[in-house]
Amino acid sequence: MFYVGQILNSFIETCSKKRGELKAELKSAKELSSDEISKITDELTKNFSSKIKLNYKHDESLIGGLVVQVGSTMVDTSIKNKLQQIENRMIEA
Repeated sequence: MFYVGQILNSFIETCSKKRGELKAELKSAKELSSDEISKITDELTKNFSSKIKLNYKHDESLIGGLVVQVGSTMVDTSIKNKLQQIENRMIEA
């Protein structure tokens, strides 16, 4: 049973690649409506010229903003990330 989940995930990923889909992860600080998620998916589809299979998660620890990862490309506009960058600069100074 342990390997069934891994085999299924591998099969799903192979099918997505054959259909030309890209996997994307979306995390937001506030709960997004299905309309907002749909608009983000459409925008990503236009920007990457490929079908996007979006996996959405609500993450309150981000404090504010979004984190979007498509393949190896990541855009992090969360307040949590900005605070971490400020903290790192203060430590380095």
